This record gives sequence, C-alpha cells and structure tokens, in this order.
Amino acid sequence: MALYSQGSSSKATPRAGTSEFDILKASHKFLREDDKQSELSWDEQLAKKYYQSLYREFAVCDLKHYKSGNFSLRWRTESEVISGAGETTCGNTRCPLHTESGMRERTVTPSLQTLELPFSYIEEGENKFALVKVVLCAKCQKKLVWKRTKEREEEKVERKEREEGEDEDIQRAGVLDRQGVEQRADSIAEELSGGTSSRVRRNDRGQEASRHSDHKGDIESARQSRRRSSRSRSPRRHSGGHHRGRP
Repeated sequence: MALYSQGSSSKATPRAGTSEFDILKASHKFLREDDKQSELSWDEQLAKKYYQSLYREFAVCDLKHYKSGNFSLRWRTESEVISGAGETTCGNTRCPLHTESGMRERTVTPSLQTLELPFSYIEEGENKFALVKVVLCAKCQKKLVWKRTKEREEEKVERKEREEGEDEDIQRAGVLDRQGVEQRADSIAEELSGGTSSRVRRNDRGQEASRHSDHKGDIESARQSRRRSSRSRSPRRHSGGHHRGRP
C-alpha cells in the first residue's frame, strides 16, 4: 500500500532499495506523540501517516504464545473496521470467530465481551503503558488469563501442601508430647510404686523385729518362772549348829 502517491506534494523521497513496508516495520510506534512534522525524517513521516490512518478505538491481538503470558496487539486497519473484524467478531486474529464467516457458521451466536487491557510494552528501549480495548470470545478470554490462572492454581497447591506439612508437624509434635507425658507418668508411677514397696518392706522388717523381740521376752519370762518354781520346791536350810539327839 503506497501512502504517498506520485502526485504528493511532500518533498521527502523514499530511500532507494527500501520498500514502504520495511520502513513501517522499522519506524512504526504503537502510540505516537505529537511530533512536529518539520522535525521528522521521511521514514518517520511515513510511519506517522500510516499511524493516522489506523482506527484506534479497538485493537486486535495475537494469542499464539498465550501460555507464556505474552501476546501482541495492533490497531485495526480500514478494511477491518469496515468488515467489523475485532469489534463485532473476536479480536484474536487466530480465532475462527475473528471473521464474519466464522461467526455465521455457528448455530448459536457466540458471546463476545469487550475488555480493557493494561498493555505494557518496550519501544525504542523505553517502557510504555497503555489501556487498550479488545473484544474477545469466551475461549480467547481464558487464553488471555491462562498463565495467571495457572500460577494461581500452582500457588494454591503449594499453599495446601505447605499447610498439610505444617499440620503433620503439629500432629507429630503432639504425638511426641503425649509420649513424653506418658513416659513421665510411667516414671512417676514407677517411683511411687518403688517407694511404696520400700515402705512395705521396712514395715515388714519392723513387724518381724517386733515379733522376734516379743518372742525373746516370752522365753525370758518362762525361764524366770521356772527358776521361781524350782526354788519353792527345794528343802529349806536351818541356821546354827547340828541338833544332837537324846541318848
């Protein structure tokens, strides 16, 4: 497409051996600022004229690399505006619903939604940002947010695994605490049982010693009783000389 006709009053002339398409590829900007025409080179003037011929109400996109989260945008051309492509059809140029014929082939009219996309891009080494309106079908809307949805699902799985790991640690700590309490309880019970047995043994020894002492006392009492009984049966001795009998 020639943007400058042969009868154009422009004094600028294209470089030899370079097509207008090559110049547009090298000089085109997604969003142009108000540059003074006199300060622009011929290539920039050509790119600006092409930019002014675009219809910037709606953009069309290419979702070929949607899984990486990257997509390309461009403004619609005059022919696309006339046909309604990207406004009354899906704005994804790779979608079967991008053309009117693709829309007519469906028995049920597909649902389309207008989205305002925050489009950030790098142009001439500078980070730029723009809000761009795009019309997409339901399937292409999912493609547009596919990476973000995938990341959220992965974060959800990681968070669930982390929470389950924390729960397992808490349960393991609880089991160890219960085991420690049970071991301490068993130790205390053993100590109490050992002390009771010791006291019982001491009491048994005391009772045995008491019985032994009582038995010795009984034996001694019996001996003393026998001695008293023996003294009472023996003849008494009289004091003084022998008694003589009468002749």
